[in-house]
Amino acid sequence: MSDLPMTMPDRFRAQCRLLRIATLVVFLGLALMLSLGLIGLPSLHMQALPSGNGPRETLLMLVPGLPALGYLWALWAVQRALADLAGGRLFHPTVARAMRQIGIGVLVGALFNVFAVTNLTRMILGGHGSYLYFDLSGIVLGVVGAALILLARLVDQARALQAELDEIL
Repeated sequence: MSDLPMTMPDRFRAQCRLLRIATLVVFLGLALMLSLGLIGLPSLHMQALPSGNGPRETLLMLVPGLPALGYLWALWAVQRALADLAGGRLFHPTVARAMRQIGIGVLVGALFNVFAVTNLTRMILGGHGSYLYFDLSGIVLGVVGAALILLARLVDQARALQAELDEIL
């Protein structure tokens, strides 16, 4: 091993590899906890749920985990982008794709959290309950997800403009 310091691109790639490993560990841990039913369960509403093991009770246990699917998709997109950057792939297309996929995952998870979980639970319970869950973090994540999708489009347009300018010069 040489005594020369790592160049910035090498250091960046090494950091991407390390963060990818950490992201994979988080992804696998959360996916395992979700599959075991340790997260995504409605803690405050458990008293109101009917007891038993029928299909209705099973659905009531599964529905709160729906937002996690979007959030896990976003985490997977993060680790995929980090792998691409660590592998030296082109920066702009990688970042644009990652921003778009992370934005979609976060937006879908937030929409499930604010709208789908509440309404599906209400439908399963026979029409009792509220229509919306005004969760500040869910609403903020939805806005951030939508903004990431729009910013990804901006990165794509900037890349196309740069390619056009490169052709002129």
